[in-house]
Amino acid sequence: MNKSWVQSLLRLLVAFAIGLIISSLFILAVGENPIVAYKALLEGAFANKLGVFTTLRWTVPYIIVGVAATVSFKAGLFNMGMEGCIYAGALAAGLLGTIPGLPPIIHVPLCIMGATLVGMIWMIVPAFLKAKYGTNEVIITWMQSYAMTLLCSFLVTEYFQRPEDITSAAQQVRTPFIEPSAALNPIIDPYKLNTSLYIAIALIVILYVFSKYTIMGYEHRMMGTSYDFSIYGGVKTRKMQFWALLISGGIAAIAGAAETLGVNGQYIHGFSTSMGPNGIMVALMGRLNPLGLAISSLFMGAIQSGARAMVRATEVSVYTMNIMISIIVICITADGLYEMLHIKKRQREGD
Repeated sequence: MNKSWVQSLLRLLVAFAIGLIISSLFILAVGENPIVAYKALLEGAFANKLGVFTTLRWTVPYIIVGVAATVSFKAGLFNMGMEGCIYAGALAAGLLGTIPGLPPIIHVPLCIMGATLVGMIWMIVPAFLKAKYGTNEVIITWMQSYAMTLLCSFLVTEYFQRPEDITSAAQQVRTPFIEPSAALNPIIDPYKLNTSLYIAIALIVILYVFSKYTIMGYEHRMMGTSYDFSIYGGVKTRKMQFWALLISGGIAAIAGAAETLGVNGQYIHGFSTSMGPNGIMVALMGRLNPLGLAISSLFMGAIQSGARAMVRATEVSVYTMNIMISIIVICITADGLYEMLHIKKRQREGD
């Protein structure tokens, strides 16, 4: 293990310890023992088969969105619109999944590729403006994310809503159920962990191979590290920026498609529990490294799975739990975020 890896690991451990200490103060403030609370969280995430499979179920979308965030970060870009791409992909997969008469070997890839294409199309405007005019991608992608979320709600309500949902007392904004041929099968019944796990693993492997063993991967990393140096080295930076944002949006859309095809069986508006922002945090926690990304996704999946068990076992409220989790994640991601901001500053100043 080289020196930089050791230093990075030590910084992560220190940040995690600081996060735990600060979070413990909030747990003590509500009269609970932090050790008991953290034990309940770990048991909820890993102590039984339900906990383990629920942890893995939540790990999958975090891996996929984390890969999407890493693609943009490694190019020195902040794609803040991944939540919108997730919704776009989920709706596209939900609509394509209702097509009858297709065999699974065609139907599932059609839904996933359709979702990917929609996610990429949604990123065309910010990608073009960034590549052509150097427009700041953060604000545009962020605003587009809200626009797509609202657009999905409008489209489903006006055109794709099931009649029985409109007249029911507990009205939900959702599409009809997908055909069985479009469903991602569960790995082990009755748990919600499904074959999207294999998609997540494949994306991790592709990211690793692309980044480490291809010329374009090297240029991709170089552009994120030193924009001016990559220009001097002959990298087509504008083209790289354009495609980095498009691919990032397309991969994020796969996470939405996986939720529709493998978990919900239909598009349900509001299904995403901040997967986009959490995917960004996962990428930063994993230091944009494929292995680190997998570990940080497992960490976030365990928190998502175990936190509810902690709330049930202790007097820690959901609000206190959210504050606690936020503090831990902020402490862990602070160093990675600082490095990204430092890179962006160097690019603006031309250093």
